[in-house]
Amino acid sequence: MIKLTRFFIEQDQLREGRVTITGSDAHHITRVLRMEPGELIECVDADGFLHLVRLEEVGQEVKGLVEETRKGLQESPLHLVLFQGLAKGEKMDYVVQKAVELGAAEVVPFSSRYTVVQLGAKQAENRLRRWERIALEAAKQCGRTRLPKVAPVHTFAQVVERIRASASAEHLVLAAYEAEREQGIAQIQAQPKAVSAVVGPEGGFTPEEIQQLQEAGAQICTLGPRILRTETAGLVMLSILGYRWGDLG
Repeated sequence: MIKLTRFFIEQDQLREGRVTITGSDAHHITRVLRMEPGELIECVDADGFLHLVRLEEVGQEVKGLVEETRKGLQESPLHLVLFQGLAKGEKMDYVVQKAVELGAAEVVPFSSRYTVVQLGAKQAENRLRRWERIALEAAKQCGRTRLPKVAPVHTFAQVVERIRASASAEHLVLAAYEAEREQGIAQIQAQPKAVSAVVGPEGGFTPEEIQQLQEAGAQICTLGPRILRTETAGLVMLSILGYRWGDLG
């Protein structure tokens, strides 16, 4: 089967069985891929429906006719959120890309006491735009039918408040901590519909931060006997969670 190029569209781009694409996606179809009328693309709408579209016009505005629509089956039944402590250099780019491939619905970058990276307001905005582009391209590449969200950089206090508001029997919150020696993910007895994974920055969490996470409703866990880099830890957690309660494996 030929793998078709996939695009994410808003509902107002789909009217009466026809799709209209403008902007960078239209440029990509016309100038980069050099597609012609009669060729097929895939378009995914905001509700996760996958539309097989045959191109009718290409140019600054691309138009196509929907030939088939079906519900996408590529999304995990487990709603996964990764709270990722900011990492240096291109490590965050890597984490965002791979988290999308592993099924994360949202990636939330944050700063805490031992965060090495310090971003000004303009830098944080530019990084967010970059991470959103990376998430979009990763979602296209791996066949996602929901566009994962990348949140603006949070403070640690904002992370704690989000956890306090969401932690429940159906929404499990797990924080990885290198000082934890007993409870691993395998020991946790739960049947959650959603899981938030919290991973500290390169400097790790302070004991006070761990206490705040616990008081907000997070369970503290170990990822094993070895200390993992921050860009590894979050992806390991998502893999384990996807295997245990999601659709991996």
